[in-house]
Amino acid sequence: MTKITTIPQLLEHLAECNSEELKSVYKLLDIPKHEFEPYMHWSNQAYTRNCIIRTDDYELLLLCWEKDQASPIHSHNNQECWVYNAMGKFEEIRFTQDQKGELQQVNDFKLNEQNFSYMNDQIGFHILKNSYNGRSASLHLYAKPIDECLVYNEDNHQFELTRLLYHSISGKLSVTI
Repeated sequence: MTKITTIPQLLEHLAECNSEELKSVYKLLDIPKHEFEPYMHWSNQAYTRNCIIRTDDYELLLLCWEKDQASPIHSHNNQECWVYNAMGKFEEIRFTQDQKGELQQVNDFKLNEQNFSYMNDQIGFHILKNSYNGRSASLHLYAKPIDECLVYNEDNHQFELTRLLYHSISGKLSVTI
């Protein structure tokens, strides 16, 4: 199959995919860093969620991370999630919840540039962390958009349903960073 080397090629390919074909898209990606620049927005407060495209069938986000920023432990609202490392390095830590509701760490992966990972709620929960000595960016493809998910509250040791926001849409800021 032909490699996907630009964002327009990726968007065209996604528009033609059925739900089963979404699973193989990340294996075709060979997109250089400069292709993501129009969607890159950064914040010193937290990683940013930048929507490249959202349809009824999927959403494609570029998450931008400053050094040492990490997501909280979270679910994916029963959707599939593919993560492509567009720039930098990441650590992915996976958890399951035991019968008492306590979290158990089950895996710890390193994600180098142009590597990808897959996650869903049947696998468990996870954290992504920028483990690079600088900025990193990750491309997330969700099979069906996710407007909210369970986020682990470290203070009360419980999951809370949390609404998700975009920092930018199609490259234009939508919230103050």
